Amino acid sequence: MRNPVLLAMLAAMLLASCGESADSKAGKLLQQAQEAYEAGEYQNTKILIDSIRNSYPTAFAARRGALELMRAVELAEQERSLSHCNEMIEELSARRDEMLAAFEYEKDSRYQDEGSYILSAQANRLNVYNSYLRVRVAESGEAYITSLYRGKRIAHRSVKVSANGSYAMCDKAFSSHTYRNLGINNERLDFIYGEDGGIMDFISAATGAITVELAGKDDKYSYTLRAEDAKAVKLAVDLSKVLKSIAEYKEMAAEAQRHIDFVKKTRERFAADSISVAG
Repeated sequence: MRNPVLLAMLAAMLLASCGESADSKAGKLLQQAQEAYEAGEYQNTKILIDSIRNSYPTAFAARRGALELMRAVELAEQERSLSHCNEMIEELSARRDEMLAAFEYEKDSRYQDEGSYILSAQANRLNVYNSYLRVRVAESGEAYITSLYRGKRIAHRSVKVSANGSYAMCDKAFSSHTYRNLGINNERLDFIYGEDGGIMDFISAATGAITVELAGKDDKYSYTLRAEDAKAVKLAVDLSKVLKSIAEYKEMAAEAQRHIDFVKKTRERFAADSISVAG
C-alpha cells in the first residue's frame, strides 16, 4: 500500500514545478485518484480528491469528477462494511446455534414479548427444593442471574460469591419476591448482567469451589455452588455476548445498507441531471 502522505506531497511538488493550467493539473490529480480507487486504496483516493477540492476551486470538470469518485469510494467502503458484517453474522449465528443445544427455550405468550434460554440442568422442575443461582438469557441477549433460596426466612438482600480469597458481591437486585410453596419459605433476587457487581464474571472465571453467601436482615445462609450451576453461568455469559454481537452487527449492516441505498440514489440523480444539462 502506498503512503498517502507521500502521494499528496509528490502531487504538490509536481504541481508546483509545472506551468500547466489549473484544469490540466486538476485532471492529473483526478487520474491519480481514479487509479488509487481502482487499486482499492480508498484513503489515498480521498486525499487526492481533497487536493482537487482545496487547490483548484475553478477546475469545475475535475471537481465534478472528484465528487462522483468520492461517491464511488463511499459506496465501495459501505459495501465492504456490509460484506464484513454479513460474514460476522453468519459466523456468530453458527456459534449461537451450537451453543443453544445446551439450552431450553421458555416463553409464556400471555405475559412475555420475548422468550428466554435456560440451561436444561437449571430447569425449575429439577430444582423445586434447591437453593441455587439460576441464569437465563433473553432473546435480546440480556443475561440475568437469580438467587433462589428455600428454607427458614432470612430476607436476603445481597449475594456474595467467593473463591481462593477473592469475592464479588451485589445488593442491587432489580426485583425481589418472597412467597411460600408447599409450606416452604421461598426467596428470590434477580440481577441483570453488568449490574450484578461482577458476580457472573467472577463465577465464569473462578477455579475451584465457589461459596455463595446470602445475607439478610434476619440471618445469613451459605452453600457451595454446584459445578453444573457454575458452568451454567459461564455458558449464559458466553451466549449473551454472542447474541448481543449478532444484534450489533445486524444494526451495522442495516446502517451500511441505508448508506448504500442513499449513495446509489444520489448517483442516479447526478447522472440524470448530467444528461439533462448535456441535452
